[in-house]
Amino acid sequence: MTLLVKDANTTVQSLATGVDGNGNLVPVHAPATSNAQGVSTAVGPQNPLPVINAAGAVASDGSGTLATGGSAQTLFGGIVPTNGFLVQNNSSAVLWISDVGVASAGGASIQLAANGGIFATASGYKPAGPVSLFGATTGQAFAARRW
Repeated sequence: MTLLVKDANTTVQSLATGVDGNGNLVPVHAPATSNAQGVSTAVGPQNPLPVINAAGAVASDGSGTLATGGSAQTLFGGIVPTNGFLVQNNSSAVLWISDVGVASAGGASIQLAANGGIFATASGYKPAGPVSLFGATTGQAFAARRW
């Protein structure tokens, strides 16, 4: 059965409907996505709906080394990434990262394993504040990108 409804622009649109288990008329909504060949498949846990961040930005480098061991250091010159960020620990000791306050060894900070530990946000993620990094030793190397 098809139900005709008016949208916000008062244009008549058809809406597919069906009958639920209680005999009520309900809209039929079958979210789907299409692959590169244009074949449509149902959306579900094994085939999630793709999300495209239309506000993406070119990545900026924020790589470096810890200026002072035992003290938190702000990344990206204190600029809060608007669409996400990535940090990789390139040193032989652990680092801690925080985007909700000053980084420290523990607490709300996230530990980055030595020799390649990575923390990356989803595209479109904007942290609550500047990103900071903490490590015990001066000169610990890291790679960082913000977008």
